[in-house]
Amino acid sequence: MNITFWILMILLLLLAIGMLVYPILKVRQSAALAYKESNLKINEDKLKELDLDLKEGRIDQAFYKAAREELDRELLIDIPAVSKETSAEHYSGTAKRHPALALMIAVFVPMLVLLLYLELGMHSAGDESFVASQKISQQQSTAQPSVEEMTRKLEAKLEKEGGTVQEWTMLGRAHKYSGNNELAAKAFAVALEKDTENAQLMLERAEVLALNNNRVFTAEARELVLKASALEPDNANTLWFAGVAEYQAGNFEKAINHLLQLLPQASGEEEVMQSIVSIIAKSRQELVAAGKEMPELEAMLGIKAPMVSSPVQKPAPATATVATGTAAANTRLQIAVDVNEDVRRKFDANDIVFVYAKAQQGPRMPLAVQRVTLGSLPATVVLDDSMAMVEGMNLSAYDKLQVSARVTKTASAIAQSGDFIGQLNVDSNNA
Repeated sequence: MNITFWILMILLLLLAIGMLVYPILKVRQSAALAYKESNLKINEDKLKELDLDLKEGRIDQAFYKAAREELDRELLIDIPAVSKETSAEHYSGTAKRHPALALMIAVFVPMLVLLLYLELGMHSAGDESFVASQKISQQQSTAQPSVEEMTRKLEAKLEKEGGTVQEWTMLGRAHKYSGNNELAAKAFAVALEKDTENAQLMLERAEVLALNNNRVFTAEARELVLKASALEPDNANTLWFAGVAEYQAGNFEKAINHLLQLLPQASGEEEVMQSIVSIIAKSRQELVAAGKEMPELEAMLGIKAPMVSSPVQKPAPATATVATGTAAANTRLQIAVDVNEDVRRKFDANDIVFVYAKAQQGPRMPLAVQRVTLGSLPATVVLDDSMAMVEGMNLSAYDKLQVSARVTKTASAIAQSGDFIGQLNVDSNNA
């Protein structure tokens, strides 16, 4: 907005005020002139009557002269002589009789116009600004490339110039994210050519090959998994992939061995453990159906598979109060769980705390699991037989139990570096 606009607006306001005020003054002036003309007309009529009376002899010359002088005198009294001075006094007096009207026109009309402009004009400008900002936002969002576009650009760059292992891995994951498993497998293959001993890349390529084959590991995918297993035999992902791949290949004993080794690492996540136990149970059934003698599932799960070392730290032990019945009755543990201030400072209130019970001697899989948040502590957590994942593998089946509380930032069922674990041994016979 510039000075020209304001000048034009002021001129228009003055013009509008003049157009409003002038007719009012004009009406006053016209009314005064009409009054003057009316008196003159009356005087002229009376003068004509005198002339007619004199002519017809109804009055003499002396009476006529006296009456004529009286008419002139009345005219001078009713209608003063018109001059610049008398005219100015007449019209200023007329205007002074209505000062409020002049004030309203001269002051309030410009104010009203200005207020209307500020209300309507600024809203309009605001709407225009909003529309403009919306257009800019849309243009910016349009300008931001989609995942597919970024993937195409990265793919074109790598095909033209080549790239690092990280870039090809990124391309493979982008294709996997978009559901293009075949292209993802090709990208991971190039990455593996550049880093032939990368177990993680082997698992990622094996996974997309299986996804592209209705979730069934192909011979190549299984070979990649077994190679990764040889490189990182204790890796949880490797153990899971190897167990599933061997199960699908019909190597049920190998599948059981891999998954039994994985089971202790999965303590704390019910769904993961159920999947592991399910494949172990199915593998056992296949072996039994083939005529092979196999121990009961409970006994298999009770085999002491070697606990994979996990660099976890142990804070002050958790405390627990236990309420149990006999071994035959339902066992119910009430665990009072809390952590010290050192642990709280290293974790967030929303971080997960897994509370679970295992047999001190027996299966390494948890018999009951509960999950709470660090912010909810101190709290009393209840574990009972209803939480058993396998029939017969419950708290009541064992006298000596080990209760653990694990604080983790990752919420993973498998113990990770940086987790904190507190443990407490419980003997139901002494409860």
